[in-house]
Amino acid sequence: MLSNTKLKKEKGVRDFVLLDQVAEEPFMANLQTRYEDETIYTYIGNVVVSVNPYRMLPIYTNEIIETYRSRYIYELPPHVYAVAADAHRDMSGHKRDQCIIISGI
Repeated sequence: MLSNTKLKKEKGVRDFVLLDQVAEEPFMANLQTRYEDETIYTYIGNVVVSVNPYRMLPIYTNEIIETYRSRYIYELPPHVYAVAADAHRDMSGHKRDQCIIISGI
């Protein structure tokens, strides 16, 4: 499993609900800061926003999958695996349907 020492310190705010201002400018500035740090995932509550880096990043390895498996959504930095694990846990534990929407602009 990936140790916390291997997780890099994130730049920017990992969840947009924690921004001081709810406005387009700070929202976009936070996305830009995180993108420049190769941190392509940011939460808005339990929704994840992703910025396409147009190149391969080492964030889809088996080690990363294992890191997010059986962890709660806010324990680790934002990642699509965290959303998937949360949906699976809710579906399995509460026996209710889940829906994950993947949309591009």
